[in-house]
This record gives sequence, C-alpha cells and structure tokens, in this order.
Amino acid sequence: MKTRLLVGFAGLVMMAWGALLALEVPQIVEFGAWFLAGPLVHDFVLAPVVGLVGLVLRGPVKAGAVVSGILVLIAIPLVWQPQVPVNPGLHDRNYWLGLAISLGVVWLLVLIRLVWKRMRRRLGETEFTEAT
Repeated sequence: MKTRLLVGFAGLVMMAWGALLALEVPQIVEFGAWFLAGPLVHDFVLAPVVGLVGLVLRGPVKAGAVVSGILVLIAIPLVWQPQVPVNPGLHDRNYWLGLAISLGVVWLLVLIRLVWKRMRRRLGETEFTEAT
C-alpha cells in the first residue's frame, strides 16, 4: 500500500512538472493542436469509422483498417497544418508521401496475407483430393 501511494505521488509530481513546462511553450496554439485536436479527431471521427469498419470486415483486412487508422491519427498534426513548429528530426519531410508509403506497405502486407491464406486453402484441398 505504501509503495502504491509513493508511486502515485511521484506520478502526480511528474504530471505537475509537465504541466508547468507545457505552460512555458511559446507556441501554445500549436501545443493545443497536438495534444487536444488529436484526441478529439480520434474520438469523434476516426474511432467511430474504424469501429464501424471493424464490424463489417474480418481477418487481415480488419487489422489493416485498424493500423491505417492509427497511422492517419499519428499523421494528422503534421499533414493538417502546412507550417508546423520545428521538431528536430521530423521537419523538412514530405508527410503526405510518408503516410502514403506507410499505408501502401500496410495494405500490401494485408494483400500478401490474403493471397497466402487462399494459396494454403487451395493446396490443402488439392492434397485432400489427391489422397482420396
């Protein structure tokens, strides 16, 4: 019990320190866009769409839809605003192209998995009919 209280207190102290540091950010609007708009877009747009798609789809296609939704959510702050604050290591890139390549790789893997599954099913049927 004491350990839980100690860890909880340390977490609250770190949260307060993070809040103080956040208030010192000169681009408070951009800060809000990153940390408020992302969850709002997720909760009211992306999650319901992916959830409805998940009810309809099955298997690898469902997994591809979920991963695509996550990639789009991560990319929103960077593709949404043409001029984002400089973030060392992330600026001077074509974010639309990176998102397109990432989504292409995800759906290529989904396609490979579907083809692999179909090939295994056909091979299984062939072996079964040859054995009888």
